[in-house]
Amino acid sequence: MTAKEAVPVRESDRADDDFLLIEPTGFTPVQVEAGGRKLLFSPRALSIACCLLLGLLALVYLLVARSLIFETQPADADVSVSGLALPLGDGHLVLPGHYRYTVSAEGYLPKSGEVEVDSDGHSRHIVKLEKLPGHLRVITDPPVAVRILVDSDEVPSEQGLAKNIPAGRKRITLLSERYLPFTREVDIEGLDNTQILQAKLRPAWASIHISTNPPGATVTVGGEVLGTTPLSAELIQGDRVVELSLPDHKTAKIPVAVTAGVDQTLTPVDLGPADGILHLTSVPEDASVTVDGEFRGRTPLRLELASGRGHQLRFFKDGYSSVDRTIDIAAGVERDLSVDLSAVFGRVRITSNPESAQVFIDGEFSGTTGQTFTLPARSHSIVVRKAGYEDYQTNIVPSGKLEQTVRAVLLTAEQAHWSRVPAEIIHGAGGRMKLMRPDARFTMGSSRREQGRRANEVLRQVSLTRPFYLATTEVTNREYRRYQRMHSSSHVQGVSLDNDNLPVVNVSWTDAALFCNWLSERDGLQPVYLTERGRIIGFDTAADGYRLPTEAEWAWAARYDRGAMRKFPWGDELPVQKNSGNFADTSAAQLVPAVLRTYNDRYAATAPVGSYPPNSMGIHDLGGNVSEWVHDLYTIGTGLSLRREEDPVGPQDGDYHVIRGSSWRHAGLTELRLSFRDYGADPRNDVGFRVARWVNGETTP
Repeated sequence: MTAKEAVPVRESDRADDDFLLIEPTGFTPVQVEAGGRKLLFSPRALSIACCLLLGLLALVYLLVARSLIFETQPADADVSVSGLALPLGDGHLVLPGHYRYTVSAEGYLPKSGEVEVDSDGHSRHIVKLEKLPGHLRVITDPPVAVRILVDSDEVPSEQGLAKNIPAGRKRITLLSERYLPFTREVDIEGLDNTQILQAKLRPAWASIHISTNPPGATVTVGGEVLGTTPLSAELIQGDRVVELSLPDHKTAKIPVAVTAGVDQTLTPVDLGPADGILHLTSVPEDASVTVDGEFRGRTPLRLELASGRGHQLRFFKDGYSSVDRTIDIAAGVERDLSVDLSAVFGRVRITSNPESAQVFIDGEFSGTTGQTFTLPARSHSIVVRKAGYEDYQTNIVPSGKLEQTVRAVLLTAEQAHWSRVPAEIIHGAGGRMKLMRPDARFTMGSSRREQGRRANEVLRQVSLTRPFYLATTEVTNREYRRYQRMHSSSHVQGVSLDNDNLPVVNVSWTDAALFCNWLSERDGLQPVYLTERGRIIGFDTAADGYRLPTEAEWAWAARYDRGAMRKFPWGDELPVQKNSGNFADTSAAQLVPAVLRTYNDRYAATAPVGSYPPNSMGIHDLGGNVSEWVHDLYTIGTGLSLRREEDPVGPQDGDYHVIRGSSWRHAGLTELRLSFRDYGADPRNDVGFRVARWVNGETTP
């Protein structure tokens, strides 16, 4: 009904005859019967509802689920995933969470694991399956039992079948007792498959023909009896020993080098008659035995002797007479032989200095020196002992034909100690040094009344007791150049000072001291001179290294002669005696202003060290050749003091060092005297040095 169809009517208005008044009719609701309820919940409606619900759940699952993909080797492996996992193409569709999986394939070991799938993305995993082991069946030609090695390790096998060999390339080796090893590289497929390896085996033996004279000898190889000669036997390759034995004959052992496939015919073996067996004993036992001059052992002894001829036997033992026997023994016979040895005695007289010392023979007290002892004629240990002296020990074998004498010189502990200290040593640069044990009291310097005396030769009382080694010659150019390879001693007006055997010159006192330190370190000794930045700042008198001789040591070695102090190198009087040393002589007239006109030493400048005889101490050139640096700093005393200086070494500080001895430049009375003193610090062409070294306490070189 539209608006035109229904228009409200007011009471004051007059109805239009053209319009009909429509009256509403009453509405009564339709009554629904019970059968209508059944229509609302019909099976069809329920099915539709379930489908809608399932679709909704599937939609939610698709929105929330993530893909779980496994890449497997092999590619056709089966993948099983626990829980709600929908296969989807190459993977599975799963909700986020924790899952277990199993991957399996025919011929492979199954593999299981766990994965975690989160809501942030998809999950991809690579799983590689391990092949099942394979099996190998070995077929040999000829068909023999073999041991199977896989990559050098033997594997169990049964009737040629080796099971459970890991897949991969393997080195297969077949071993058999009588065939050469067979080796082949084989690719084992695995996958529980069985492969076949066919192998043609080569023999590892050769045929060896053996014969003997006489025949019928038993042939044994490696403990196995093969038969009797003549015989052809198959021997396995390698170094073999063929043993041939025949009654009443010597057993022969023949080494044979067998090569597989190479047959041999051995040279016939002559079997000689068997040895006889001799069992030897003696009284006393442990007697030495020789047969035909050859030592065969000590009794009791079993001997094998060639039959058919005589043998000369000798029995001997220290302290007993020897016994000779002649033996002829038949082949294969065993005999016993016993001999009695007679004791032999000798007389030994033992004396000692000092007398009345105890005598110990073989560790037992036997009496005192001055006695004669009767001893068995064998080696004996003799010890002579006396309180306050070191034991004297020796060994002696008494003789039954003559009396022997042992003379024991007993030494005190100190004497024994010094007997073990070498009288001479060679230092690391090659120079020879002698042991000096002064134990002397003497006066250094010279009297004011002595002609040629200088003011610095003040008399000093000295006690020199400390033992030391002193070089027998001055240090040579050769020795010094082991320390300073480029050193040159130069020349004088064309006369060389630089030859190897000439004394080194043109070195300062510091140069000489540093050479001593170098020599100490080279020989593993403690350096004497203390240094700082290449400077000498002091010295250590307790050190056992090399040094320059002290002035007192130099003066004692140069002048001391049986309690007196000699004046010149050759004696106490002028003129200079022939061959006394190298001084300024007629040979040096072109080099120096003053010379000895009546003396000729054959050298214009320096002479090779040791060219002239040594003094009574065995030391060369303490006068002449070159003057020498000594250890002490230069000082001048005030006169003869009543106090005696013991082993003086000079002060620690000073500017100059003492120079002692004359040189090839000197010809004057003042310089030729052994008491002449000079001083300096800088190098000179007539000043060298020699080395010394203390012997400290029990220290031995």
